[in-house]
Amino acid sequence: MRKTMTYPKLRAITLASSLTALLAGCAVGPDYVRPEVHKPQTLTRASVATSLPVSTAGGIGNQWWQAFGNAELDSMVQEALSKSPSIEAAQATLRAAHQNVVAQRGYFLPSIQLGYSPTRQNTGQSVSPPLNNGESLYTYHTAQLSVSYAPDLFGGNRRQVEGLQAAEENRRLQLQAARLSLAANLVAAVIQTSMLQEQTDLLQQATEAAQQQLQHMRKQQANGYASGMDVATQQTLLLQLQQQLVPLQKSLEQTRNLVATLMARTPDQATALLPLSSFRLPLLPQVVPSQLVDQRPDIRAAETQVQQASAAVGVATAARLPQLNISAAYGGGATTFARMFSAGNVTWALGANLLAPLFNGGTLRAHQKAAEAELQASAASYQGTVLSAFQDVANALYAVDADSRALQMSQDSESASQTTWKLSDSQLRAGYASMPTALAAKQSWLQAQAARVAAQGSLYGDVVALYQSLGGGVLGSDTSVD
Repeated sequence: MRKTMTYPKLRAITLASSLTALLAGCAVGPDYVRPEVHKPQTLTRASVATSLPVSTAGGIGNQWWQAFGNAELDSMVQEALSKSPSIEAAQATLRAAHQNVVAQRGYFLPSIQLGYSPTRQNTGQSVSPPLNNGESLYTYHTAQLSVSYAPDLFGGNRRQVEGLQAAEENRRLQLQAARLSLAANLVAAVIQTSMLQEQTDLLQQATEAAQQQLQHMRKQQANGYASGMDVATQQTLLLQLQQQLVPLQKSLEQTRNLVATLMARTPDQATALLPLSSFRLPLLPQVVPSQLVDQRPDIRAAETQVQQASAAVGVATAARLPQLNISAAYGGGATTFARMFSAGNVTWALGANLLAPLFNGGTLRAHQKAAEAELQASAASYQGTVLSAFQDVANALYAVDADSRALQMSQDSESASQTTWKLSDSQLRAGYASMPTALAAKQSWLQAQAARVAAQGSLYGDVVALYQSLGGGVLGSDTSVD
């Protein structure tokens, strides 16, 4: 008889356990699948940047700025990355996102609470006293251990964790993107200050030469060898040079302030200027269209938003299905603390609660439809991010190609202007040319040098933009959660 009663119970328990495990193993809603994107065979319509050498090394190092060959620049970038408030904020946000994942995982386990409640009470004379001894004034001690567990029958909590894990990954990628942006902005700003400083020096020399030329023109006018129109023309040229100089000086000081701010310094602690000649033109990184989607942190971050939206559909779907909650309690109560768990004073309870939504005015269904629409929107945004990334790289490549040709032309112009000045200076020494003519040739040479410096700085800046558009190798850097 005992076996007859035990086996059915055992089978029932086994069946219930298997059913619970089976339900706990499924998760409603779509399983995340990475969106398909079109990856072009080439990034540009024609071959570009052929005049510049290309690196044969695979990939981009996470300290790509070292390719400019300037140790002082390297230390500036490292200081910026270690002290930047924006990086610190991104790191703290990442830690918070990680703890949100840990907190949500806790719902997979039972919740256990321990309570103790002493009360002093008087039931009065109008009701029967609850105690066996008939006393109406007494102190009552109760203690209880409560256990509550909500099985994740349809995977709603798993989808919540999946979404939070995607959010954590998004924050990690946002940190990577912040590091890349900070490094690129700083390198570009440092190069910009070097370019502006050299341009300022050259235009200052050209202005001084123009002033000397004006003085000679006035002497020639006094001696009858130059007209008032010649003097007025030279004065206009001088004023034009002076007008070009002031904006350069303003841009130089403002860019130095930017460099200090990016390094988490105040403007009065700006670093010393680096000569433009201290930088070398890096080898261009290899551009592989098929790898771009995996290299750029903004593309990867956009993908995590698709994953979050996919998980949200599962959460909204699970909310429309029955929810089970199992609870148990064990405790005791007595008028003295020591007797709470003595014979006759122990209390316990077991319970289960199954709640299924029947009618809610279409709210839950609307939430699910909204989540599905958000999934479609995030997938479309992801596609747009990928397209913008390919555009960024193509733009950077065309810019580098155009800048390299412009630099070559400016170097040729500088060389021709230098030859003209040398010939004019030789003729001046031999008595075959006038001082104003030689000074005019010197001004042209100085301005040609300034134009070459501008072209060189522009090329360096667009190389920085190219590294940034390719992802800058930051996905290889460590952004683990402490």
